[in-house]
Amino acid sequence: MLKRVIFCFVLVGLLIPSYLMAGSVTARGQAAIVNNDKAMARDKAIEDALRRAVEQVVGTMVSSESKTKDFQLIEDNIYTHSKGYVESYKIVSEKVEDNVYIVDIQADVSSGKIEGKLKAIGIALSRKGKPRVMFLISEQNVGQENPSYWWGTTASVSDIGIVENTMINIFQKNGFTVIDRQAVSGKIKVKDAYRVASLSSDAAKSIANQTDAQIVIFGQAIAKSLGNQPIGTSPDSPKYPTASANMSVRALNTDNGEIIATATGEHVYPHPSEISAGNNALKMAAEKVSNQLIDGIMEKWNQELSGGQMVSIDITGVDDPGFLSEFKNFLTQQVRGVQGVQIRKFKKPDASLDIDYKGKGQDLGLELSGKKIGKSVLEVTDMQQNSVKIKVTKGGK
Repeated sequence: MLKRVIFCFVLVGLLIPSYLMAGSVTARGQAAIVNNDKAMARDKAIEDALRRAVEQVVGTMVSSESKTKDFQLIEDNIYTHSKGYVESYKIVSEKVEDNVYIVDIQADVSSGKIEGKLKAIGIALSRKGKPRVMFLISEQNVGQENPSYWWGTTASVSDIGIVENTMINIFQKNGFTVIDRQAVSGKIKVKDAYRVASLSSDAAKSIANQTDAQIVIFGQAIAKSLGNQPIGTSPDSPKYPTASANMSVRALNTDNGEIIATATGEHVYPHPSEISAGNNALKMAAEKVSNQLIDGIMEKWNQELSGGQMVSIDITGVDDPGFLSEFKNFLTQQVRGVQGVQIRKFKKPDASLDIDYKGKGQDLGLELSGKKIGKSVLEVTDMQQNSVKIKVTKGGK
């Protein structure tokens, strides 16, 4: 009975996403009629229309720059297999003009399948420089009085919980590079104030910045007992110990502290063993949250790749507010990819700016290195994915 119940849950979970992720688009396909073979031309026109329908959906997910740079990769993996991404289609109209067969179709294209393939071939991930990821997840299973987390006093650095292990596996399968915290444990010094299960953004950023992680994923996972619950709907259904797991996590850029994505999830799982019920509930919740978080990260990255991202610039050596005005004009007028500049704060001799930039922080840093603003020279002292640090020197020295 339990297997049947679980199977039904799994089956429903498999059926719903395909339905929800299909989007309807219209497209036109054309093919020349050769040797008066209209049937062949019609088939090719339909194939052309299906490809164009898929191209439309890809266009909403990938920046034009990425489509150009990764054309062959997208061509080989998606466009040449267009039929596989179309759930269904119907011919709206068809006609022949100047010996060309023309077909208009309405197609339901699976954006979920396309997104999965884009993840698999690492388009957005590659464009973002494949940033390294670190996990800071506290975990509390059924029967545990307190949560366990390696940066505290209740677990060692070698302990990897069910949730963290599940998330690591899913992120690695999606092309992410995950920091091995056991390998870097000697570098990490945790402040007493940060030895808590519920980390603040500043605390997570502080811990992760002691490694070379560009993204830190932090949060909590808690499994609680629901007691014995029936696993079926009939009056004589057996009752099993049941656990409910809840998770809440955030992904944060370690260089500028920006929240990239958030995710929450829960899962209920029955099992003859209460501990196993908790283990499985935590694992299933972690799978849901991981996929949700990856979707959020990819959505954010695709927006940045097609538009711009926020790059923070911290400057030292500024002795005059007038320099900031000159620097702002220089950025907006002479640096390619800069779409906007906001002076966030200035307290002599330091200043901070937020740059709306189409590119990575490293690209901006390379562009600014050695540039002159009046009699001042920009010396780039640090470049990260989303931040640049600059020292201003006078007279070229």
